[in-house]
Amino acid sequence: MRLVLFDIDGTLILSHGAGMRAFYRGVSQVFGLTMEKDSVSPDGKTDPLIARECLAYFRQEHRWNDESRASLFECYLACLEEEMEQARLNGTIRILPGVTALLEKLASEPEYALGLVTGNLEGGARIKLAKAGLDTYFHFGGYGSDSEDRTALIRMAIERGRNRIAPEAVDRTFVIGDTPLDVIHGRAAGAAVIAVASANYTMADLQACGPDLLVADLTAMETILSFLKERESLTGSQDQ
Repeated sequence: MRLVLFDIDGTLILSHGAGMRAFYRGVSQVFGLTMEKDSVSPDGKTDPLIARECLAYFRQEHRWNDESRASLFECYLACLEEEMEQARLNGTIRILPGVTALLEKLASEPEYALGLVTGNLEGGARIKLAKAGLDTYFHFGGYGSDSEDRTALIRMAIERGRNRIAPEAVDRTFVIGDTPLDVIHGRAAGAAVIAVASANYTMADLQACGPDLLVADLTAMETILSFLKERESLTGSQDQ
Protein backbone atom coordinates (compact mmCIF):
# COMPACT_ATOMS: atom_id res chain seq x y z
CA MET A 1 0.00 0.00 0.00
CA ARG A 2 1.28 3.46 -0.88
CA LEU A 3 0.45 6.65 1.02
CA VAL A 4 -0.11 9.70 -1.19
CA LEU A 5 -0.16 12.84 0.96
CA PHE A 6 -1.39 16.16 -0.43
CA ASP A 7 -0.84 19.73 0.63
CA ILE A 8 -4.00 21.86 0.29
CA ASP A 9 -3.41 25.53 -0.54
CA GLY A 10 -1.79 25.99 -3.93
CA THR A 11 -1.77 22.24 -4.54
CA LEU A 12 -5.44 21.27 -4.43
CA ILE A 13 -7.20 24.64 -4.28
CA LEU A 14 -6.86 28.40 -4.36
CA SER A 15 -9.37 30.44 -2.38
CA HIS A 16 -8.61 34.03 -3.37
CA GLY A 17 -6.92 34.85 -0.05
CA ALA A 18 -9.75 33.65 2.20
CA GLY A 19 -7.38 31.91 4.60
CA MET A 20 -5.15 34.88 5.27
CA ARG A 21 -8.11 37.26 5.50
CA ALA A 22 -9.50 35.02 8.23
CA PHE A 23 -6.10 34.89 9.93
CA TYR A 24 -5.66 38.64 9.90
CA ARG A 25 -9.19 39.11 11.25
CA GLY A 26 -8.33 36.76 14.11
CA VAL A 27 -5.10 38.62 14.88
CA SER A 28 -7.02 41.91 14.90
CA GLN A 29 -9.79 40.65 17.18
CA VAL A 30 -7.58 38.79 19.66
CA PHE A 31 -4.44 40.97 19.72
CA GLY A 32 -5.74 44.32 18.45
CA LEU A 33 -3.11 44.36 15.69
CA THR A 34 -3.95 45.37 12.13
CA MET A 35 -2.04 43.34 9.58
CA GLU A 36 -1.49 44.70 6.10
CA LYS A 37 -1.83 42.50 3.04
CA ASP A 38 1.31 40.44 2.41
CA SER A 39 2.87 41.40 5.76
CA VAL A 40 3.52 37.69 6.31
CA SER A 41 3.92 35.03 3.63
CA PRO A 42 2.02 31.84 4.45
CA ASP A 43 3.63 29.72 1.72
CA GLY A 44 4.50 26.27 3.05
CA LYS A 45 4.22 27.38 6.68
CA THR A 46 2.12 26.02 9.52
CA ASP A 47 -0.64 28.08 11.14
CA PRO A 48 1.18 28.30 14.50
CA LEU A 49 4.29 29.61 12.73
CA ILE A 50 2.22 32.15 10.77
CA ALA A 51 0.66 33.32 14.03
CA ARG A 52 4.04 33.85 15.66
CA GLU A 53 5.32 35.68 12.58
CA CYS A 54 2.31 38.00 12.74
CA LEU A 55 3.21 38.90 16.31
CA ALA A 56 6.89 39.20 15.42
CA TYR A 57 5.96 41.70 12.70
CA PHE A 58 4.86 44.03 15.55
CA ARG A 59 7.55 42.83 17.97
CA GLN A 60 4.83 41.33 20.14
CA GLU A 61 6.17 37.77 20.41
CA HIS A 62 5.87 37.90 24.21
CA ARG A 63 2.07 37.76 23.87
CA TRP A 64 2.15 34.22 22.42
CA ASN A 65 1.15 31.65 25.05
CA ASP A 66 -1.28 28.77 25.45
CA GLU A 67 -4.21 31.05 26.25
CA SER A 68 -3.67 33.49 23.39
CA ARG A 69 -3.01 30.62 21.00
CA ALA A 70 -6.32 28.97 21.88
CA SER A 71 -8.19 32.28 21.59
CA LEU A 72 -6.64 33.11 18.22
CA PHE A 73 -7.31 29.73 16.68
CA GLU A 74 -10.91 29.66 17.90
CA CYS A 75 -11.49 33.09 16.39
CA TYR A 76 -9.60 32.22 13.20
CA LEU A 77 -11.65 29.08 12.54
CA ALA A 78 -14.91 31.01 12.97
CA CYS A 79 -13.66 33.67 10.56
CA LEU A 80 -12.40 31.02 8.13
CA GLU A 81 -15.84 29.41 8.00
CA GLU A 82 -17.30 32.79 7.06
CA GLU A 83 -14.60 33.66 4.54
CA MET A 84 -14.71 30.28 2.81
CA GLU A 85 -18.49 30.29 2.65
CA GLN A 86 -18.41 33.73 1.06
CA ALA A 87 -15.74 32.52 -1.36
CA ARG A 88 -17.94 29.56 -2.23
CA LEU A 89 -20.92 31.79 -2.86
CA ASN A 90 -18.80 34.18 -4.91
CA GLY A 91 -17.30 31.36 -6.94
CA THR A 92 -13.75 32.30 -5.96
CA ILE A 93 -12.72 28.89 -4.66
CA ARG A 94 -10.75 27.30 -7.47
CA ILE A 95 -9.98 23.60 -7.65
CA LEU A 96 -6.67 23.52 -9.48
CA PRO A 97 -6.25 21.81 -12.87
CA GLY A 98 -6.16 18.03 -12.79
CA VAL A 99 -6.96 17.74 -9.08
CA THR A 100 -10.38 16.10 -9.26
CA ALA A 101 -9.39 13.64 -11.97
CA LEU A 102 -6.24 12.59 -10.10
CA LEU A 103 -8.06 12.19 -6.78
CA GLU A 104 -10.80 10.14 -8.44
CA LYS A 105 -8.21 7.89 -10.08
CA LEU A 106 -6.17 7.34 -6.93
CA ALA A 107 -9.26 6.81 -4.77
CA SER A 108 -10.42 4.08 -7.16
CA GLU A 109 -7.15 2.15 -6.88
CA PRO A 110 -6.90 -0.12 -3.82
CA GLU A 111 -3.12 0.24 -3.55
CA TYR A 112 -3.31 3.94 -2.63
CA ALA A 113 -4.36 5.59 0.62
CA LEU A 114 -4.91 9.35 0.34
CA GLY A 115 -4.03 11.72 3.17
CA LEU A 116 -3.16 15.33 3.90
CA VAL A 117 0.04 17.10 4.92
CA THR A 118 -0.85 20.72 5.52
CA GLY A 119 0.16 23.62 7.69
CA ASN A 120 -3.54 24.31 8.24
CA LEU A 121 -5.06 23.45 11.58
CA GLU A 122 -7.07 20.26 11.18
CA GLY A 123 -10.29 22.23 11.61
CA GLY A 124 -9.17 24.73 8.99
CA ALA A 125 -8.23 21.98 6.56
CA ARG A 126 -11.67 20.42 6.92
CA ILE A 127 -13.40 23.75 6.35
CA LYS A 128 -11.41 24.48 3.20
CA LEU A 129 -11.89 21.03 1.70
CA ALA A 130 -15.60 20.91 2.55
CA LYS A 131 -16.24 24.28 0.89
CA ALA A 132 -14.34 23.07 -2.19
CA GLY A 133 -16.20 19.74 -2.23
CA LEU A 134 -13.02 17.69 -1.80
CA ASP A 135 -13.43 16.50 1.79
CA THR A 136 -14.59 12.96 0.98
CA TYR A 137 -11.22 11.92 -0.45
CA PHE A 138 -9.16 12.23 2.74
CA HIS A 139 -9.49 10.31 6.00
CA PHE A 140 -6.19 11.00 7.78
CA GLY A 141 -3.37 13.49 7.73
CA GLY A 142 -0.85 15.66 9.52
CA TYR A 143 -1.79 19.25 10.36
CA GLY A 144 -0.48 22.49 11.75
CA SER A 145 -2.43 21.68 14.90
CA ASP A 146 -0.15 18.66 15.35
CA SER A 147 3.12 20.55 15.15
CA GLU A 148 4.58 23.89 14.13
CA ASP A 149 7.31 21.90 12.36
CA ARG A 150 6.31 20.63 8.93
CA THR A 151 8.62 17.60 9.01
CA ALA A 152 7.01 16.48 12.27
CA LEU A 153 3.47 16.81 10.95
CA ILE A 154 4.38 14.83 7.82
CA ARG A 155 5.72 12.07 10.04
CA MET A 156 2.47 12.20 12.00
CA ALA A 157 0.51 11.77 8.77
CA ILE A 158 2.63 8.76 7.84
CA GLU A 159 2.03 7.21 11.25
CA ARG A 160 -1.72 7.79 10.99
CA GLY A 161 -1.67 6.31 7.50
CA ARG A 162 0.09 3.22 8.80
CA ASN A 163 -2.51 2.83 11.52
CA ARG A 164 -5.36 3.28 9.05
CA ILE A 165 -4.21 0.60 6.61
CA ALA A 166 -2.92 -1.90 9.21
CA PRO A 167 -2.26 -4.79 9.05
CA GLU A 168 -1.12 -3.94 5.52
CA ALA A 169 2.33 -2.39 5.31
CA VAL A 170 3.30 0.95 3.79
CA ASP A 171 5.44 0.26 0.75
CA ARG A 172 6.19 3.89 -0.01
CA THR A 173 5.08 7.40 0.94
CA PHE A 174 4.70 10.34 -1.44
CA VAL A 175 4.16 14.02 -0.65
CA ILE A 176 2.61 16.31 -3.27
CA GLY A 177 3.06 20.04 -2.71
CA ASP A 178 3.62 23.38 -4.40
CA THR A 179 6.29 25.14 -2.32
CA PRO A 180 9.99 24.66 -1.62
CA LEU A 181 9.12 23.89 2.01
CA ASP A 182 6.89 21.01 0.88
CA VAL A 183 9.90 19.56 -0.93
CA ILE A 184 12.40 20.17 1.87
CA HIS A 185 10.24 18.83 4.69
CA GLY A 186 8.78 15.96 2.66
CA ARG A 187 12.26 14.66 1.92
CA ALA A 188 13.32 15.20 5.54
CA ALA A 189 10.39 13.00 6.62
CA GLY A 190 11.55 10.22 4.30
CA ALA A 191 8.94 10.64 1.56
CA ALA A 192 9.39 10.91 -2.17
CA VAL A 193 8.20 14.36 -3.24
CA ILE A 194 6.20 15.44 -6.26
CA ALA A 195 6.43 19.21 -6.67
CA VAL A 196 3.72 20.99 -8.64
CA ALA A 197 4.21 24.52 -9.98
CA SER A 198 0.53 25.40 -9.66
CA ALA A 199 0.69 28.49 -7.44
CA ASN A 200 3.40 30.99 -6.45
CA TYR A 201 6.58 29.12 -7.38
CA THR A 202 8.00 28.44 -10.81
CA MET A 203 9.34 25.17 -12.15
CA ALA A 204 12.85 26.58 -11.68
CA ASP A 205 12.15 27.56 -8.06
CA LEU A 206 10.98 24.06 -7.23
CA GLN A 207 13.63 22.26 -9.27
CA ALA A 208 16.30 24.01 -7.20
CA CYS A 209 14.99 22.16 -4.11
CA GLY A 210 15.50 18.73 -5.68
CA PRO A 211 12.04 17.14 -5.84
CA ASP A 212 11.82 13.56 -7.04
CA LEU A 213 9.32 14.60 -9.71
CA LEU A 214 8.39 18.07 -10.96
CA VAL A 215 5.21 18.83 -12.91
CA ALA A 216 3.56 22.05 -14.03
CA ASP A 217 0.19 20.97 -12.65
CA LEU A 218 -1.76 17.85 -11.76
CA THR A 219 -3.12 17.40 -15.27
CA ALA A 220 0.09 15.41 -15.80
CA MET A 221 -1.75 12.40 -14.40
CA GLU A 222 -0.06 9.70 -16.49
CA THR A 223 3.37 11.02 -15.56
CA ILE A 224 2.40 11.07 -11.88
CA LEU A 225 0.87 7.58 -11.96
CA SER A 226 3.92 6.19 -13.77
CA PHE A 227 6.16 7.73 -11.12
CA LEU A 228 4.11 6.27 -8.27
CA LYS A 229 4.27 2.80 -9.80
CA GLU A 230 7.93 3.12 -10.79
CA ARG A 231 8.90 4.11 -7.27
CA GLU A 232 7.21 0.96 -6.04
CA SER A 233 9.29 -1.21 -8.34
CA LEU A 234 12.49 0.61 -7.40
CA THR A 235 11.95 0.40 -3.66
CA GLY A 236 10.26 -2.96 -3.38
CA SER A 237 8.19 -3.34 -0.22
CA GLN A 238 10.49 -1.62 2.24
CA ASP A 239 8.47 0.14 4.93
CA GLN A 240 9.10 3.82 5.61
